[in-house]
Amino acid sequence: MTDRTCLPRTSAMILALLLSACTVGPDFVRPAPDLPATFAGAQGPVKPVAAAWWHGFEDRALDALEARGVVNNLDIRQAVERIAAAQAQYGVAGAEGAPSLTAQGNYSRNRVGTAGIADFARPLLGLEKGDGDAPKGVDFDMVGIGGSASWEIDLWGRIRRRREAAGAQVAESQADADGMRLSVQAEIARTYFQWRQAVRELMQARRSLALAERAAAALKALEARGLASRADVIERESRVRTARGNESSLQEQRDRLRRALAVLVEGRPDAPLDILDIHDDEPALGPPPSSLPSQMVRSRPDILAAEARLHAATALVGAAKADFYPAISLSGLFSLDALSLKDLGWDSRNTSIGGAISLPIFSGGRLQRTLDLRKSEQRSAALAYRATVVAAWQEVEDALSSLRALNDQLELGKAERDARAVIAKTSDLRARRGETGLLPLLDAQAAAIEAEIQAQRQRTAVLLAHVQLYRALGR
Repeated sequence: MTDRTCLPRTSAMILALLLSACTVGPDFVRPAPDLPATFAGAQGPVKPVAAAWWHGFEDRALDALEARGVVNNLDIRQAVERIAAAQAQYGVAGAEGAPSLTAQGNYSRNRVGTAGIADFARPLLGLEKGDGDAPKGVDFDMVGIGGSASWEIDLWGRIRRRREAAGAQVAESQADADGMRLSVQAEIARTYFQWRQAVRELMQARRSLALAERAAAALKALEARGLASRADVIERESRVRTARGNESSLQEQRDRLRRALAVLVEGRPDAPLDILDIHDDEPALGPPPSSLPSQMVRSRPDILAAEARLHAATALVGAAKADFYPAISLSGLFSLDALSLKDLGWDSRNTSIGGAISLPIFSGGRLQRTLDLRKSEQRSAALAYRATVVAAWQEVEDALSSLRALNDQLELGKAERDARAVIAKTSDLRARRGETGLLPLLDAQAAAIEAEIQAQRQRTAVLLAHVQLYRALGR
């Protein structure tokens, strides 16, 4: 058979194999999560939730922190690198189904002893007949250049299924990175609101300490005049010590939260955060998101990651099934080989082309056990997907319920704060008219400060509940 007739026949064989190729195993079908049409805790008309949800708080410092954190946060950067690794693995899986081409060249200097070589072999080595059997030896060169090619025909889809699984793993890594980004964004907002609360409480604690010290000093003066007991003085001094301890604790809390923000935003605890010097009004408190459709939750990163894991597990079942079928590969070789460079030419060519088939007959049950393993992993991934959906459903309902309750508590706290402010103002007027002493006024002012602190804490709790809801929604 000549080279010209070999090539068309080989091409025809390859084409026939490709046309008959199929992909065994189950095809992935995106699951429909078992979710209600809308969440029970949401009320009112449907209102979309923006991707940059923190803008709704109308706080410039928070906006700047979020913008820097998404660039500098170390956890987010690690997640991005995991995407790059998964994409590289997908490239490896894709290359497995491509033909392999190899070029090679060789040169060697050889010496062969001539003792005992028959007369018919002597001319091949450049010896004259009748030279006897003296082991003179012959030196000669060997030169060769060429290349080889091989290709496994993916007749049953084993390679395609592996590439499909690798693609699903890329989607999983992207969803995980989105989840990490959302987690960091929520943590930045949560830590920032807590830091603001610690700063405000520290200011109020210093006011409370000053009032406690004035009250203790006033009672000491009364004791000196015999108008107050020693027990009352000791009790007031105890309040001073408590106020000082509270001030120290709040200072430590403020500094700790600032360091936590620095790590989240800049990647190191000693990073300067000039952003915090922005003094805006209190973060805005918008109404809780209304009537949330369940489709919003389906795009949560953890649900998308669980879906991708199920996709990958399903594809690997097909790859395990394909291992039961014959593996067919084609290979070819072309080389020029001669005893010197000047002899290299078309007449020194060597060619080889052919195919091979490998059929598993006995493997000690390995193939069946591998298939059983892949099927079990697929069932486990399906259950994990359902568990992730249910957990997401619960988180959203819990966040909505918590937000409603905290909003109610905030209204009560504001009413108590306003009432205590009125009482403090009334006590001040009465003290100015001489109707009451200094101690009742100081106590009323201290109670008003405490009510203000409680109202601020409740407002911060509502802010944190908003953050938790956005996180639960996966926005």
